[in-house]
Amino acid sequence: MSLPNVSELMNNAIVVAKPRDTISKVLSDMRDFKQWVVPVINDNGKLVGVLSYRDLLERRVSPRSRVSSVMSPPYSINQDVDITKAIEKILTLRVKALPVVDSSMNLVGILTREHVLNYLLKNNMLPNVSVSSVMSKPAITIEGDEAVARAKWLMVRHGITRLPVLDSGKLYGIVTMRDIVERLYYASIPRRSRRGEVAGTEDDILAAPVKSIATTPVITIEGTNSLIEAARLILNRGVSGLPVVSNESVVGVISSYDIIKAAVRTREELPIEAKLVDLDENTKALVEKVISNYVAKIGRMVNIIDLKINIKQYEKGSKEKRSKYSVHILLKDDVNTYTVNEVDWDPVNAVRYAFETLIKRIEREVSKVRDIKRRGKLRGGSPISGE
Repeated sequence: MSLPNVSELMNNAIVVAKPRDTISKVLSDMRDFKQWVVPVINDNGKLVGVLSYRDLLERRVSPRSRVSSVMSPPYSINQDVDITKAIEKILTLRVKALPVVDSSMNLVGILTREHVLNYLLKNNMLPNVSVSSVMSKPAITIEGDEAVARAKWLMVRHGITRLPVLDSGKLYGIVTMRDIVERLYYASIPRRSRRGEVAGTEDDILAAPVKSIATTPVITIEGTNSLIEAARLILNRGVSGLPVVSNESVVGVISSYDIIKAAVRTREELPIEAKLVDLDENTKALVEKVISNYVAKIGRMVNIIDLKINIKQYEKGSKEKRSKYSVHILLKDDVNTYTVNEVDWDPVNAVRYAFETLIKRIEREVSKVRDIKRRGKLRGGSPISGE
C-alpha cells in the first residue's frame, strides 16, 4: 500500500494569526474552534512562527500583547512528504499539530495528531495490545485541594498537558493546560468576568483549588481495554488523552501521542548521543523522560544537527556520604555550538538545570536573530507585520 502525502490528510488551518494580532483575539478563536496550535504568517502568507497553549502557559504575557512576543520559531512539514515523515516529526517534537507548508514556506494547511490517529485506525495499523502495555506510568496527578498554581508548575516541569485530579486518592476530574491558560488570560478581561466565565483576578485563580476548574465527570478507560478501543474513544469524544483506572484508582494515562508512538516504529530523527551513569530503573526512566521533553522543546526552536549528553557521578571528597552528578551537554544547530555544564546532588535536577541553562542561551540567540531581521526590514521600509 502506497503511503499518502501530508496534503491528503491535512485540513485547512481554521485559526491563523499575524505577528501583530493580540493574544486575546487569537486565544478567543483557539477556544471557539478548539485549535491547540496556531500557525503565524506574515502578510505574504509565509509561516513565521507558531503559537500554542504551551507557549501561552510558559511565557505568560498580557492579553493585549502581540503574538510576536510569545510565539515560537516556526516548525512545519512539507505538503509533499509522505505521512511517515510527518509522524516522525510529531513524535520527535512532541507537538499536537504541524503547520503544513509548500516549498516556499507558504502555509497551506495543518496536520494534527487526530488526523494521524484516524488514518492509523482506518487502515488497521494499530497493534492489538492492551492499554496498560502502552500507557504512561506512573500517572502524574494532583489532589483537588491543591492550588491551580501547582497544576501549572507540574505541567511545565513534566512537559504534560493534562492532570487527573484526585479527591482522597480517588479520581475526581481532569484539568488541562487549556483550562488554566484560558482562565488566566480571561481573568484580566472584565467583559468575560461579568459574563460569569471567570471569577476573580489572576492571583485568585492561581490560588484557587484545582478542583474548582477541573472538568467532571472524567472520560476514562481501563488498562485491560485494547489500544484500538482507546483510539476510538479519544477520537469520538474529542479528547487528546484518557486517565487509565483500576478499582477507582488512576494507574496511568494514555494519550494520542502514546498510541501513535506504539503504532509506528520511527527512526530517531534527531542525532542524540547520551551517556548515562548507572542509575536505578526509576531514576533512569525519569532522566530519559526529562531529556525527551527538553529535546522536543529545543527541536521546536532550532534545527538540531548534533546533541551529546554526558552524565557522570563523582564523590565530593572522602567524607561525603552522597555523590554529586555532573551533566555536560553539547548541542550544534545550523549556526551555533552550545556547551553547558551543571552539577547537583540529584541526577534528575542536574539534567533539568543543564537544559534550562541551554534553553536560555538558545532563546537569546533566537531573539537576537529576530531583532536583526526586524531592524533590517525597518531600514528597508517593510512593515513589522511582514516579519
